[in-house]
Amino acid sequence: MSAKEDVSTFLRTLTKPPQFKVLTALAEKPAQEFTKTEIANRSGIGRTTLYRIWEDLEKMKAITASRQVGAVTLYRLNPESPVVQSLLSIRDKLATIQNAVERIETLQHTKKSEKPQDQIPPAQSTLLKLLDMKATSSERAITEEALRLKEHERVILPSLVESGLIERNGKIYSLSPFGKITAESAARLRGHETKESINETISSLKVALGIVSQEIKKASRDLSAEKSTHQSE
Repeated sequence: MSAKEDVSTFLRTLTKPPQFKVLTALAEKPAQEFTKTEIANRSGIGRTTLYRIWEDLEKMKAITASRQVGAVTLYRLNPESPVVQSLLSIRDKLATIQNAVERIETLQHTKKSEKPQDQIPPAQSTLLKLLDMKATSSERAITEEALRLKEHERVILPSLVESGLIERNGKIYSLSPFGKITAESAARLRGHETKESINETISSLKVALGIVSQEIKKASRDLSAEKSTHQSE
């Protein structure tokens, strides 16, 4: 299932009232025009229900008539409506979150499917090991034993120290500032991702989910307020 389909499914689960179902369905294609029959079909509600809530939708200016084709009126979302703006904002954030989740899943799949014969040059692999273990400054320096270097990596280690890519202090090693940049560039070029990047992505997802949750509550309150206001008129 694509990120767009996941977002639509999630929104449908959250949006039980028929008014919100209609807006959610139209938000999938906010610039497209629909007849009332098409709106009812896309929203998964009956025409009777649609006609019952139509006045609410028009009064809150969430839907606007876009043009007339013969005897048929076409409608679309009104991008100026605060409720519509909230809903579209929620969709965008959910899509971003879903894409990040798919990225993590891809990284995890790639890591599991790595083949032993996929050899990385010893200089790169040594720098990447230091990057993965966060040995990016003298305060985070680690021992050669902790690095678990292979024989060809141990052979290249003195050359990396001499070239200034790795700093050595006694028996502990860390990336120099230039070595850190080199290791990060190698990681990007080889599609290699560190555990830290995944953890940072997950942390960002948690923050984004909290924001989306608040926006969903706000959109629901706005919709309820609009309905109450127009019902009292």
